[in-house]
Amino acid sequence: MSKSKPLEPLRHSNIVLSTGITMHIVEAYPPRDVAFRGTVVCCHGYPDTWYGWRKQMRPFASLGFHVVVPDQRGYGDSSSPGKTEAYTMQILAADNIALLDALGVEQAIFLGHDFGGKLVWDMCLHHRDRCFAVGSVCTLFFPNKPTENPWKKMQHPDYGERFNYQLWHQTAEAEMEIERNVERFIKLVIRGSEKSDVVRPVDPELAKLVPTVKGGTLAGLPENPHKSDILTDADVAYYARQFKTSGLRGPLNWYRNVERNWVWNKAVAGVKVEQPSLMITVDRDPQFLAEQAQRMLPHFHSLTIEHVKEAGHWVLQEKPEEVNRLILNWLSKLPPMSRDNAPSSRL
Repeated sequence: MSKSKPLEPLRHSNIVLSTGITMHIVEAYPPRDVAFRGTVVCCHGYPDTWYGWRKQMRPFASLGFHVVVPDQRGYGDSSSPGKTEAYTMQILAADNIALLDALGVEQAIFLGHDFGGKLVWDMCLHHRDRCFAVGSVCTLFFPNKPTENPWKKMQHPDYGERFNYQLWHQTAEAEMEIERNVERFIKLVIRGSEKSDVVRPVDPELAKLVPTVKGGTLAGLPENPHKSDILTDADVAYYARQFKTSGLRGPLNWYRNVERNWVWNKAVAGVKVEQPSLMITVDRDPQFLAEQAQRMLPHFHSLTIEHVKEAGHWVLQEKPEEVNRLILNWLSKLPPMSRDNAPSSRL
């Protein structure tokens, strides 16, 4: 039996979109002798870039998928407009639809992690004709509640400490705290979930306070932390270069549109997700509890829920083989996509 041809190198390019920004994307193509199965767009969250999906790209391509991973608006080598309102979910979704247009792709499978998960859940409801299937890693789907403004709720003292970091993200000080030492920020935030990989605070009493009280998300933590076991020195250096290029205003602007996003999503309140959908949960993500995924079922026509044990929020990098196995299994069961969903450059 003949072996498949090797995968082509990852291809970097910058595309001017109809939404007015330049988007840096990285693509992986399947071997020429493997049947084309569709286009997959992977959307990163915060604090991340296309690089967070690097361990998924080649496995997806080997199955026959054209894989596209952008630096989203505000990140890495993509444009970073200055205005806060330029980062609503409506505009971010429009960027990704414009990306499909630029590539000559009619429909794609959208996968998201962290804030990218929120983005793809919104996209599959607002752009149903362009989203063939949708999946999220860690980030749960929460239906819009037209009578409950989440931004007012998040600011209420009774809401608790869970989302206090988002209140801190509204401030200019949040940007300055990170930009003072980007390498430190990457080493503290992008980490595995094993006990041996957890950073111990230098001031435990300060560290346990919420960001708006202690004046930052990193206060009380080491100034020179050891890097995580899930990252190499080269990984840390690459992430640092990307965030030094973009700055932190764009990434944090994603958090500054809660009310605008709620208003936009009122239009799809109560609408079920029609596309084949995948939800991957993990054991050790305090923001998104695995057991809550069951609450998503009434809002979907076809939802597959998978789980990765002994893994945390950065599971794409902590346990890539297991995540890849789950996603590839789901992808392999999707109905075939037409050639209209191949990039025009490959037809």
